[in-house]
Amino acid sequence: MYITRLTVILLVLMIATSLVARNKIKRHRVKNITEAIVELDKVYSKKYKKEIFNMTESEYTTKSHFSIGLWIRYRWELSQGTRLTKYFNDLGIYHPYDMSDIILHCYYRHLHQQDYELSKQIKYIKDKRKKAQNPDVGTERSDRESA
Repeated sequence: MYITRLTVILLVLMIATSLVARNKIKRHRVKNITEAIVELDKVYSKKYKKEIFNMTESEYTTKSHFSIGLWIRYRWELSQGTRLTKYFNDLGIYHPYDMSDIILHCYYRHLHQQDYELSKQIKYIKDKRKKAQNPDVGTERSDRESA
């Protein structure tokens, strides 16, 4: 009986603490690619932006997939139906990895003052997903570099 009460009390305290902490952290709810770029500009230091600038696009996106890419997927809740998720879903992009990949490519292009070529990136990902479902259809990796 004592252990049950103690367990319930601890559980209630954990939930309450979690809710209070969550309310204190006001997250900006990114809703599109433009806002994503603005937010990433705030996250990266000037020094790291220079390092990114000196990488190739492929180097940056590959190195970033499990670091800032993971942060993007988690922090911006890309698997939770947020406004940013809806934005990508409306473009025909449904997997959080694909969403963060597009964001990373766009950020790299932003630093290089290049056009995002969003429609080409979306086509590349859709073709890649089709190829995964049907190995006879698809594109080569080098197509992405020109996307």
